[in-house]
Amino acid sequence: MEKEVNNKEWGLIRNDNGEWISDEYAVFLTQFDAICLKSRALHQGKELHIQHGAEGQLWCYRHELDTIDLTEPEPTKRKLNVKKIVKNNDEL
Repeated sequence: MEKEVNNKEWGLIRNDNGEWISDEYAVFLTQFDAICLKSRALHQGKELHIQHGAEGQLWCYRHELDTIDLTEPEPTKRKLNVKKIVKNNDEL
């Protein structure tokens, strides 16, 4: 009987709890991306756990990132009303 050998290279990363997971479940982020995504997740009432990898890498779980709506909201149309106040020279 022969065994099938999987020659695929597996990449493992460690989460903040010390557990090893496959890197296919992780999305690596820059510090700016991590801040923006965390803010957007909080605004939508969802959680995004930013993990800290070796050598200062930041990453998050792919399934948490997939729940966040990343579409840009339409800008609100605002009208700016400016009033100019003119004082007489006598009042100065």
